[in-house]
Amino acid sequence: MEIKIQRSIKKRRILNFIIVGFILIGTLFYFIKLPVNMAGWFVPFKVEIPNYIPLNVENSYVKVVGFNRVKIVYENLDESLTTWATSEIGWNNVSSWDEKITLENGTTAYYNVKNDVQMISWRMDKVEYAIDYTGDKSLPKDELIKVASSIK
Repeated sequence: MEIKIQRSIKKRRILNFIIVGFILIGTLFYFIKLPVNMAGWFVPFKVEIPNYIPLNVENSYVKVVGFNRVKIVYENLDESLTTWATSEIGWNNVSSWDEKITLENGTTAYYNVKNDVQMISWRMDKVEYAIDYTGDKSLPKDELIKVASSIK
């Protein structure tokens, strides 16, 4: 009987250690800014990054937002361009998109402006991408399409 109790206590300690470890790792990923080239290291899908950024980038980084979502940020003091990649289709919950557009490769995408944030969203393979732009001035829609089209 005592051996069973000791095994049970040992299993609980191991389980507690694993749970605390996952919580700590999740918390660290939320606050840590990783280099852009590490965008796909911690999610179960391939993350493509844009080859074209239409702003003067002073800072760029990746944040893992969950087990299936990554955000890649390019910013300076006046503007920010964030590229999201996720395997969670329909995650951005935009109730209605302003406009249906076509990327350079023929992919259907959706464009919206809400609260001074310009957004474009589309699917490529089994990954949903979105780009959010905020800045002192709006970015021409063609520039957002060019950024989205540079993700291949």
